[in-house]
Amino acid sequence: MSENSSIELRSEKVRNIIGQIPSRIIRIGITVIFAVVIALLLGAYLFKFDHTINATAELYNENNKIHYIIELPYNKLKLLQTGQKLVILVHSENSLPATVQNIDTTLHINKEQSYFRVQGTIDYPDFKLDEPIEGQATVYIGKINVIDYALNNN
Repeated sequence: MSENSSIELRSEKVRNIIGQIPSRIIRIGITVIFAVVIALLLGAYLFKFDHTINATAELYNENNKIHYIIELPYNKLKLLQTGQKLVILVHSENSLPATVQNIDTTLHINKEQSYFRVQGTIDYPDFKLDEPIEGQATVYIGKINVIDYALNNN
């Protein structure tokens, strides 16, 4: 006897049970999928991290004070406020803490980007510049959750 004929020999009840998907399993499966999606969305809403903007900073001496100029993408202007924490890393070892002091909202455009400038002075008596140098600046915007970051990040 072939396999097809053995299937034909099964009763009508057995064929109905085999061909039917149990409704309880479907309900439990949909509930589990729904619970996992809700847990992921809740986690994305509750998990917050530090939102930062990274850019290159130019440091120079003027009147025995260290001044900085940072060029940031123009679309980040709405995120900045005076008084925000700023750290400039020089030669991957010297960290200079500062705050955002002056935001020049004038739109500057070059071949690569449109940007605005953040300027200020650093009060760090143990640091002296012999010539202008560049460093890596990080501006701390604040805490943001994953959902806001995903929806509002340009």
